Amino acid sequence: MAKKYKYTIGIDPSGAFKEGKGTTGWCVLDNRTNKVVQIGTIAAKDYNSYHDYWDAHIQLLRRLSKQYGLKTAVSIEDYILYKNHALAQVNSQLETVQLLGIIKHFCYQYAIDYYIRPAVAVKARWADDILVHKGLVARINKHYVLPDVPTKALCDHERDAIRHAIHFNTFENKEVK
Repeated sequence: MAKKYKYTIGIDPSGAFKEGKGTTGWCVLDNRTNKVVQIGTIAAKDYNSYHDYWDAHIQLLRRLSKQYGLKTAVSIEDYILYKNHALAQVNSQLETVQLLGIIKHFCYQYAIDYYIRPAVAVKARWADDILVHKGLVARINKHYVLPDVPTKALCDHERDAIRHAIHFNTFENKEVK
């Protein structure tokens, strides 16, 4: 039996263009080897408008889905407004929620299967120590890196994208005959 999807695009989205200049982390996981084959970020500070920033996400998904083909799933961190953080979001434009809608609609339009879950579903299960133990990342001094690319430190958003990709592959990528 083989996994349904050969690759997973993991995304930790941040739509915060106006509200703090967000950074989205992303990765591509080879589901057969559990190895990250591409990783990066999209930083709002590099764009002149939120439309350009959002479009960068669509262009990335378009490029990666073409590169890796139909056997690719997208695994996304959801945005949930928790009661204990609700007051901090008063008057917020909830830009991440808007970005999620754009990503989901793009996936729908192009028949790309996507799976979405809250951060709390993966943060504890795939803590940094577990990512190291599973060989997904390595720790060099105070930095986390990909084992094959020890010179590039991974940011929190990239590691969160890895968490979503590996969680999907481990628990949700059902095998097919």
